[in-house]
Formats: sequence, C-alpha cells, structure tokens
Amino acid sequence: MARSLRVGERFFRSAARPPLVLGHRGARHAAPENTFRAFELARAEGAEGVELDVRLDGSGEIVVLHDPTLARVTQGENRARVDALSTEQLRALDLGHGERIPRLVDVLAWAREHDQLLNVEVKADQRSWPALVRAVVAQLARSPQCAERVLLSSFHPLVVTWLARRLPDFPVCWLVHGGQRVLRSAPGFRRLGAIGVNPEHTLLEPERVASWKRNGALLATWTVNDPERAVHAAALGVDAIITDRPGAVRAALHETVAPARPTP
Repeated sequence: MARSLRVGERFFRSAARPPLVLGHRGARHAAPENTFRAFELARAEGAEGVELDVRLDGSGEIVVLHDPTLARVTQGENRARVDALSTEQLRALDLGHGERIPRLVDVLAWAREHDQLLNVEVKADQRSWPALVRAVVAQLARSPQCAERVLLSSFHPLVVTWLARRLPDFPVCWLVHGGQRVLRSAPGFRRLGAIGVNPEHTLLEPERVASWKRNGALLATWTVNDPERAVHAAALGVDAIITDRPGAVRAALHETVAPARPTP
C-alpha cells in the first residue's frame, strides 16, 4: 500500500536537498509579474514552483493579480479596480509581451502539466475577501488532486483559519511581515490551523527559526533576491525561498548548501 503523505509533504525540506526555490510572482526580474511568461521563465531557471496572488474580478472569477487596481501593472494607463471589471475586460489587457492576466484555474492546469508547485496568496485587502475565500475553497474542492502541489497563504489570520478548516487536505501558511510585532513569537500559527509560516526574510533570527521548527512549522521565506542571504536562510533551516531571481538563488543554493539536518 502506498504511504499516505502528510499535508504539505512536497513543500517540507527533505534531508537530501536544499530549500525549494519559488519564483516570486514568477521570474519578475525579466517578465511581467504573475503572467505565464514569468511562470515559464521561473521554471526554465530551475524553480520548483512559483508564488502568485489571487483576487476576484467583477465577474466573480479568481484572477492572478497582486494589486486591487490595474495602475501599477499598466504603468498608470488604467487605474480601474480589478473587482469593477469583467473577466473579458481584464483578459483584453496586454501586460507586456502580449501577456494576459491569468485565471487561477488555468494556472492550476499549468502546474499539473509541468509538475510545478504553487504558493497561492489569498489577498485580504478588501472588504470582499470572504467572497474570495469562498471562491478559492470551491475551486480547490473541485480539484482535490492539486492538494499535493498547492500551498495557500494569507496575511489575514481569519483567512488562514477559514482556509485551513474548509480545505483540510491543503497546506495553509500564515504570512508574516516585519511590521507585525505581535506576531514575531513562534507558535501562534498552530492556533490558526496553519502548518507553518511564510516570514519576511528580516524575521529570520536563529532563535525564532529554531522555535518555529521545533513546533513543526513549514517555513517559506520571502522575498530573498541576494544569493548570499538565500544561503544564510537555508543554513537556518527554511524549507522554501521565494525570490524574484530564481535562477541566481537556485545556483547559489545548489553550489553551497549542505543537505538539511534533521530537526531535533
């Protein structure tokens, strides 16, 4: 009988390899972020997967975009809110190099085809976030085979809890940035139902990382673009590194990082 996998198994660092490398919104150093061009470039540079952001458009479709408006990705030419435009209107936009705004369902299919891992950040910066969570839950409930390759994350504690309760077979991590002082102690992620923490790299202090790991946390740190800093993060014991420069970071890790040591 095949061994059953623990939730998030493929994201945890094994003793035989360096941390995973996940392209931050793809390989955004050389392609429009959160597009298939960026995702394919990250894969070509050796990343095991990509990190991406999702929110709802005006049609109720889950689309892959970081910001609530189009201002930044269109260089100010279009300042419309994402949730005010239909899927068709969004798909008509050229983000550069002919790239279009992807739908989550299409990215899931791409990841299955190419055996890529996905870290899907569920944005919670608008009052409509409960509708987004319900849509994500419904989408992934229809795609249970994605559980081994999809990691969900959010800065919002309630979103983390909702996702963990409604999608128990999918790993969920709590996103933490350096300004969240109250969240800098380790074990709180367990109370939310998360399997780990996605900490900003500035939070990677040895004692804190050791405490997280003692509590069994999956650690995927962001956004690490300096290869030397990536090597340092790996030495502390993180499981995955999210970066804009997957090729450079992966090369540094595979040249210098020893296999992971077992957690005490």
